[in-house]
Amino acid sequence: MLSVILPAHNEAKTLAITLPRLVEQLPLDAELIVVCDSCLDATVQVARAYTEQVFTISAGSAAAARNYGAAQASGNMLLFLDADTVCSAQLPAQVAQFGKGSHRAVYGTAPLKSDSGHWLGRFVAADINRFNRRHLSMGGNCFVSADLFKAVGGFNTDLLRGEDTDLGVRCQRHGGHYQWLGRCHFVHNERKFRTHGYLRYYGSLLLGGVLWQLSPRLYARSLGGQV
Repeated sequence: MLSVILPAHNEAKTLAITLPRLVEQLPLDAELIVVCDSCLDATVQVARAYTEQVFTISAGSAAAARNYGAAQASGNMLLFLDADTVCSAQLPAQVAQFGKGSHRAVYGTAPLKSDSGHWLGRFVAADINRFNRRHLSMGGNCFVSADLFKAVGGFNTDLLRGEDTDLGVRCQRHGGHYQWLGRCHFVHNERKFRTHGYLRYYGSLLLGGVLWQLSPRLYARSLGGQV
């Protein structure tokens, strides 16, 4: 069974766009869990139009919201999606299939695609995809078998960011089987790029990636946590 977990902070307008498409893609036995973290808008009301499993917390942390959602999940496969992300139609069903296979300890992701078509957006997405495939890593849009997620302790809530990369590292160390769904994709919303500037935001990602390759421990400490 597949459990889709979606953390949201003041995402009412975004969810009104992404949730209708998502629910149409889910297998019949899948569950959708939305964790509304410190929301001051109509996020809860919008989410409840598409799923009964809507929870409210005040953590101020995407990692904590994801962990909370995972604790409520009934599925043996967990698919984590950002509120502003849409995925290819076949992706949820593909992830659900891993729960029926012989390798239950799996984790992975799919290629990112630019939502704008801007050449810098396409370049950044391609570079992130290369990084993930090379290092058996993943971003916030990812999937993990429930048993593996529990065994590694979920997302590290001590990290201010980079908790998704950190989870991939720990899944790999624990013997998880990495899966790259090359025929599927996530459409990555580039609003952070547009807000902070493509070059500036990509520069911060690039520097973080270099630091992580040199020393994962130092990288984690630079983000406020430890590995």
